[in-house]
Amino acid sequence: MTMAYYSILDPEPSETADVSRPGFFWDLNLNQIIDAVQQQSPRYDIRKMYDRFPVGKACAGYRREVLGDIRQPDIYECLETFSKGMRGAAAAEECREAARTGLQKKAWHANAVYKYCAAVSGLQAALAESGCKSEGLRRLSEYLADYTAQTDFLKSSKEAGAIRKMLGELHLVLEIEDNRIVITEGRRDGAYGKRLHGGEQTRELAPFLNTSGMSPLEEAVFEAFRKKRPEIFDRIEAFGDEFPAFGDETILQAEQEMQYYLAYLRFEERMREQGFSFCVPEPGTDRQPEAEGLYDLALACVNCVRKIPVVSNDFAFRQGERFFVVGGPNQGGKTTFARSMGQLVYLAGMGLDVPAKRARVPHFTALLTHFSAEESLGSGKGKLKEELTRLAPMMKEEADHAFVIINELFTTAAHYDGCVMGKRVLTHFIEKGCMGVYVTHLKELGEGIEGVAALTAMLDGSRERKRTYKISREHMEGVGYAEDIVKKYGLTYEELSRRLSHELSVPAGTKCREARQ
Repeated sequence: MTMAYYSILDPEPSETADVSRPGFFWDLNLNQIIDAVQQQSPRYDIRKMYDRFPVGKACAGYRREVLGDIRQPDIYECLETFSKGMRGAAAAEECREAARTGLQKKAWHANAVYKYCAAVSGLQAALAESGCKSEGLRRLSEYLADYTAQTDFLKSSKEAGAIRKMLGELHLVLEIEDNRIVITEGRRDGAYGKRLHGGEQTRELAPFLNTSGMSPLEEAVFEAFRKKRPEIFDRIEAFGDEFPAFGDETILQAEQEMQYYLAYLRFEERMREQGFSFCVPEPGTDRQPEAEGLYDLALACVNCVRKIPVVSNDFAFRQGERFFVVGGPNQGGKTTFARSMGQLVYLAGMGLDVPAKRARVPHFTALLTHFSAEESLGSGKGKLKEELTRLAPMMKEEADHAFVIINELFTTAAHYDGCVMGKRVLTHFIEKGCMGVYVTHLKELGEGIEGVAALTAMLDGSRERKRTYKISREHMEGVGYAEDIVKKYGLTYEELSRRLSHELSVPAGTKCREARQ
């Protein structure tokens, strides 16, 4: 039994009209990634297709199979050719809208129908021969086979092709005899074109298929010629009356949805050329999440332009582990690591390739994030209260088995209070069956909580204690990490002592005179 076709994004009908962009997009810088993908298909609005998350476990697998098919060069090319043909049909319709005369409008309409039918027929034939394996493209191929076999499609395609051929073969010759213009059918040797264009051979184009507007002379010529050959013009008008509209909504939707895959593959290829890795994530149904060579894709989009390398990391949740608590020095890569994990969960959940050498990602029912934000003076709340206000909806969310990312929560609370509140937050999400990562400066936060593993942003071991941006399974050191920053800005004990000694040794009056000067 042939399965009904709905979409190459979804195996079943879904409501997407009222979907708004999730808040975690900005926390994870996903908006930057999607903007970069959108640039690969500027004629289409594909951003909204990335807003719905999660799409469901079955849907993610459905998309992953479609993407695997489109990755094949022959299928990729046939979809690109189809998209180009559909854009040509749309451009012809725009010319119809801009045309001044009713006859030319109908001629452009016939041209648009011809381009549309050629694109659809070409896609149907290509998919039938491609041996596509994904359920989505097989359903689409079956739908196209039924659609292109319909009487109206066959008739409109044949007649539009005949009209296009007829117009392409129509050549009129204007000869001036005394005070009149004689119009005849036929060709000349191009002498007029050669004289007009300095001796260059020119290609003759029918006014109906060349521009959206005709000159007054062309309009007058065709009105005069119409009396001699009315059957040509009557045929164009009859076609417009019989087929006033064209374009199947399902096929037009498929054209848009193809860009979800095509644009991402073009974006991926561009990033690969810059040395960044991508892989097809394994579903990981019975295994814990893990990745090798994972990196922040949004950061990579920025750094590849600046020719700055991006540090990648490996991670693996071991049996029974539910949360990573990541500590270490400021500006050591903790937040970047957390973002990369969120991007991994999102892209895998959308059925797309992920920025890593290898990855295993189980299905998560939601993606919840809470990133530290600047205190809003206008709200009348302190930063701690603002953080709690934003945290409350997350903790009330009915999202068992969600992936949770918390970045630097309770930074303004006392150390003891921050640890107590942080442990309660961790315990809450673990009890709900969630997994995630909690970035913190509180060394004791994860201690004594079952299912929590400690990770640390590493230093290079030198005396300067430089950041490596590597995250490892180490406990946070109970010491400060600011030595290199202190040295950078000349704030070591020795330098401060030297400067203070100098200041104290200069008489106050001298400093005042120097200030006035």
